[in-house]
Amino acid sequence: MLSGLFTRSAASAADFTHLRQARVELRDVIKQYDGHRVLNGVNLTVEPGEVVTILGPSGSGKSTLIRLINQLESLSGGDIFIDDKPIGQLKGAALRQLRSRIGFVFQQFNLYAHLTAQAEHYAGAGVCAWLE
Repeated sequence: MLSGLFTRSAASAADFTHLRQARVELRDVIKQYDGHRVLNGVNLTVEPGEVVTILGPSGSGKSTLIRLINQLESLSGGDIFIDDKPIGQLKGAALRQLRSRIGFVFQQFNLYAHLTAQAEHYAGAGVCAWLE
């Protein structure tokens, strides 16, 4: 499945410069730390233009899920696609390019002190609008 992506240079095969709104798909995503499974078979599709908020109790894997999409963490299993392109094996310029097109807001210590969680969600939607 990944062979077609990497027969050419990763940077040219995985060109994300066109992205303003993209489809993000997670298929059977698994993440483990030292044998402890923190994400188990997550499936999620975010359509172009859709703004999504991930809510859940502390330790439920919200930040881990987002870090996987941005490739700040490596998958233990499953696949992540941006506009139908697998991103799990990106490196170098292609990975930097992908990261430059993805934005997210973390919780707790990275919160904007003057905003509620709901306001942060809408701030993310505003950033998407600024890019258009």
